[in-house]
Amino acid sequence: MNPGRKDGFYWRAFVTFYVIFSFVIIAASGLVLFISPPGRVANWSQWRFGALTKADWQAVHTVFTLLFLGAVAFHIYFNWRVILNYIRVKVGEGLHRGRELAVASAVGVGVLVLTIVGIPPFSTVMSLGETVKNSWSDPATEPPVPHAELWTVAKFAESTKITVDQAMDNLRQANMAAPGPDVTLQVLAATYKVTPRQVYLKALGQAKAASVPMAEGGGFGRKTVGQLCQEVNVPIETALERLRQAGFTDATADSNMRQLATQNGKRPIEVAQVIQGLPPTGEEGRR
Repeated sequence: MNPGRKDGFYWRAFVTFYVIFSFVIIAASGLVLFISPPGRVANWSQWRFGALTKADWQAVHTVFTLLFLGAVAFHIYFNWRVILNYIRVKVGEGLHRGRELAVASAVGVGVLVLTIVGIPPFSTVMSLGETVKNSWSDPATEPPVPHAELWTVAKFAESTKITVDQAMDNLRQANMAAPGPDVTLQVLAATYKVTPRQVYLKALGQAKAASVPMAEGGGFGRKTVGQLCQEVNVPIETALERLRQAGFTDATADSNMRQLATQNGKRPIEVAQVIQGLPPTGEEGRR
């Protein structure tokens, strides 16, 4: 009896087809995640690609990867004799192709090392990905702090210096009534089918938010000085003068924030604070 066949259903063929299908889905979702915006931007603006959010694509990629591994295991189980015989034959051939085996191994190790070290052209691939990811971001899609969608209404009120009652009333007038001050902006966004950013703006109403402390994880290290200046509405001349006075003498508009910080023994957030003319962040900014 054929072990791959059961009750008229050819399981070996099913597993083979599923492995191919899963591979296509994993490759497609991997490419989407490669170009998707950083999580802080994707979550704040509910970024979508092909009707799916970044979280949806992450779920698809993770689930199909796990199922793919399971399907490959079954594929090996159904074809282990063929695979074992193939390996024996190829190993035998490989022993007679020592030069090719050595070169292939050296190339593989070389690519691994150069990728880890970050040498072009391999580092260029990751730089390209970062450029595409950051291209989705602009002042309209950046949250005040990373994961601001997880703020409760009470935390929102504390951070924007308006009262909780005023925030609740603003939401009520915008037909986004909150059941209480402990509900998060993300939950309200899901309830009313809008983005967390829209909930934030409605809760703010006509008030002007006070400067919200900058926090680690804001993606500052990926930006250039010029890009941050554009986002925070600071003239580049003013920013460069502030940087020079703070000891960042080599700063230019094209300077990468992370590299500039590393060269001067600082963190990217500290460079961002200098550009905005803000005092250094305390422990709150480190969390």
